[in-house]
Amino acid sequence: MKEGDAQFLKEFEILRFRHSEWHTADDVIAREEPLEVRLNGRSLAFLMRLPGDDILLAVGYCLSEGLITDRSQIDLVRHCTDPEGQPGGASQAGPGNLVEVMAGSAAGVERFGEARIIRTGCGGADLDSEVDLESIAVETETRFDAAVLAGVPDRLLEEQEVFKVSGGTHGAGLFDTSGGMLVVKEDVGRHNAVDKVLGFMLMAGESPSDKGLMLSGRLSYEMVLKAARAGLPLVCSISAPTALGVEVGKKTGVTLVGFLRDGNFNVYSHTERIGPA
Repeated sequence: MKEGDAQFLKEFEILRFRHSEWHTADDVIAREEPLEVRLNGRSLAFLMRLPGDDILLAVGYCLSEGLITDRSQIDLVRHCTDPEGQPGGASQAGPGNLVEVMAGSAAGVERFGEARIIRTGCGGADLDSEVDLESIAVETETRFDAAVLAGVPDRLLEEQEVFKVSGGTHGAGLFDTSGGMLVVKEDVGRHNAVDKVLGFMLMAGESPSDKGLMLSGRLSYEMVLKAARAGLPLVCSISAPTALGVEVGKKTGVTLVGFLRDGNFNVYSHTERIGPA
């Protein structure tokens, strides 16, 4: 491992079978640890995540859950390394695994009666509360050129450094109409990778109206809903959408592009945004 990689990776001795022969080898594997996210002293969730960018993850989670909509609402955000003296007490996730967000005018916090435990392979859909998709409308005149989209998957992969070493992370990237990547984030959970990107967008003050989101995983209901709540007009993936993901895209005004590989792709909703600039 390179210096600094210990935050993301852990070394193990493994038994490897290659070409009909066994041998031992050293391998590096992506870390997975819980992070508690608190908003105004209330515990929202324990996210099983790849450590790093924890503040962006917490802020992005609040944004993608519809709890906040603008950076101006955030009064304070801090990564709590001291286990004592925190609002609500020390975190069950352990020292260094707590981010506290203080935000005015936060809405919908009452949905979190108790903290959700969101595991790596799962999202955090609240099946007890119906999402009002009619209240979410992504409206923009921005168009994305088909030739520009063709190069975006390679740019995402180029910057997935942890994936290159471990093969164990998902990636998400924010790009502009020229195809330039503003940021790429990785995580063992695909939902977390998206939230890290959304957290970056919010904290950096980037407008979502002329940006696209590139994913390494499926265009599922939750992934599309996260983008819609953040105001992003375009979500692309090398993989497939789900039927419910397409329905969310159609209802909220998000263009979905799937199977974006080797210059080819399918457009599943709001096709008017794809074409010559």
